[in-house]
Amino acid sequence: MSAPVCESKAQCQINGLAGTAMVMSLMILAWAGIEAVRSGMTGSEAALLAPTLVSAVYAVAARMRRQVFGWLGLAIVAGGTVWGIFVLNGVIGL
Repeated sequence: MSAPVCESKAQCQINGLAGTAMVMSLMILAWAGIEAVRSGMTGSEAALLAPTLVSAVYAVAARMRRQVFGWLGLAIVAGGTVWGIFVLNGVIGL
């Protein structure tokens, strides 16, 4: 298990949710990257996924430093994931 030691049940749940959101963000970015190559996505369309990229980088960095996620960290990572889903389904329509 790569998550740091939890001090409470709520903190373990936050870490789990943040980890799930991190994996989903990475999957969204991989999917968008594949589609960008296949369909010739423009730079402005790719720039729409910047919040997802930032949240994924933040989550990976926190995991590598073995930090626990707080409510703010969960909000950043989950927000980036939700934004990525919105962009893929609503704006770009990949």
